[in-house]
Amino acid sequence: MSNPRFKGKVAIVTGGSMGIGRSTVLQLVAEGAHVVSCARRKAKLDELEAAAKGLPGSFTGHALDVGDTDAFAALINDTAEKHGRLDVLVNNAPSVIGGMVVDQTLKDWRANFGIGVDSVFIGVQAALRIMIPQRSGSIINISSVSSLRAGVAAGAYGAAKAALNQFSQCAAMEAAPHNVRVNVIAPGAVDTPGLNAATLKNDAVKKVITDAIPMQRAATPEEVAQAICFLASDEASFITAVVLPVDGGKTAQLYVPAFDITNLDNQAADR
Repeated sequence: MSNPRFKGKVAIVTGGSMGIGRSTVLQLVAEGAHVVSCARRKAKLDELEAAAKGLPGSFTGHALDVGDTDAFAALINDTAEKHGRLDVLVNNAPSVIGGMVVDQTLKDWRANFGIGVDSVFIGVQAALRIMIPQRSGSIINISSVSSLRAGVAAGAYGAAKAALNQFSQCAAMEAAPHNVRVNVIAPGAVDTPGLNAATLKNDAVKKVITDAIPMQRAATPEEVAQAICFLASDEASFITAVVLPVDGGKTAQLYVPAFDITNLDNQAADR
C-alpha cells in the first residue's frame, strides 16, 4: 500500500487472537500501525505475532483478560506512555453466554455485562483520558446485531450489547468537541470460531442461519475488519456516534413466512 492509513499510528485491539480481532490486528499492521493486542491465550498471540512479521507495521501481544479491569487500564496507559500517543482503541473482546430468560442465572447475566459493558467502559475511559488532551483518536466498540433485533436465548447478550451502543453514543458526545470519535460496529453472522460454537459445528444449522441473510452468506472476519479500519481511519474523520451493522442486510430485512407463490398466483386467477 503506497500510502498506508495508519503509518506511525498506535492502536490497541482487545481479543486479538482469533476471528474479527485477529483480522483487525493484521490489517492495521499491514497499513503501518504499531498494534498492541491482548487476549487470554498466549499461544494464540504468539501465532499472531508470527503472522504479523514482515508487514509494514509492528505487533506486541499481551496475555491479559480484559475482565481484569485494572490490568486492562494499565495496558492502555502503559502503551500510550511508551509510544507517546494512542490513536486507535478497538474494544473487541467477546463474551457470549446465551440462555433462555426463565433458565439463565444472574451470574451468567452479569458475565455478559462484565466483559461486554464494564471492561469497555474502563477501556473507553482510559483511552479518552489520553486522546482528549492530544485532541485526536478513534474508538471502535464491537457490538452485535443482537443489540438491534430480538432473538431467542439472547436476552442477556443482547441487553449488554444494547447498553454498549448507548454508552458509546454518550461517550461520542463528550469526545466530539475534542476531535475524538467513538463509533460502534454491529456484526451479524461472521465465519469465525464463535459462529461454529454457536451452531455446534453443525453445517446444516449454519446453513439455515446464513440462508436467512439477504446476501445468503456469513461475513468473513476480514470484511468486518475493513469496516473497523475505515471507522478508525481519517477517511471517517466526520463520522462519530454511529452504530454500523455489518450484516449482509439482515437487520433491515422484513421477515415474511415462506409461501408457495405459484399457488398464490393460481388463487388470484380464480377470483
